[in-house]
Amino acid sequence: MGVFTNVIAFLGNDTITIFIMFLSGFLAAKANWFRKISDLSTQIRWFQIIAFPLFIGFSIWIWFASQSNDQHIQEIIALGTIPTTYLYLSIMFLILENRHVAKLLQPIARVGQMAFTNYFAQSFIGLVIISLMSLEIVSPINTVIISIIIFAIQIIYSVIWFKFFKMGPLEKVWRLMTYGRNTATIRK
Repeated sequence: MGVFTNVIAFLGNDTITIFIMFLSGFLAAKANWFRKISDLSTQIRWFQIIAFPLFIGFSIWIWFASQSNDQHIQEIIALGTIPTTYLYLSIMFLILENRHVAKLLQPIARVGQMAFTNYFAQSFIGLVIISLMSLEIVSPINTVIISIIIFAIQIIYSVIWFKFFKMGPLEKVWRLMTYGRNTATIRK
């Protein structure tokens, strides 16, 4: 039982969960799955058939664990995020097969195209909003409001940015540090 507990504690660690999701997104991008959704629709549906029961199972487990004040609730939630994320992604893949939906969601895609920049920007935008609202304690409803405002700002900023440049500012710095040369970033 000790080995099983250690494995669950390891996989339930937020850092490991985030790393697994990051690697999954990296794999999907490198394998060019986003451009081959229609070719992979059968595999995506099978993936959903596998992920959905796991999602339901973890949801029930989390509910019972929270009702009984289980000391491992955080690990259970972290483990449940993996099949949940994959289920959501597979559903999103199939939804994005529709060209009208894909076009409608293009501004959100722009936020993802400069995710590194937006990751850091959200902290600064959040601090500014919290300061402007003069909040000493941020309640859950304030968190939701602030998150919506931040995301709206990032959508607007990202759409405008990509009208003039090919990549985000921090992505450009990252590429410069990685490849050691200046790459063209201005749109022609």
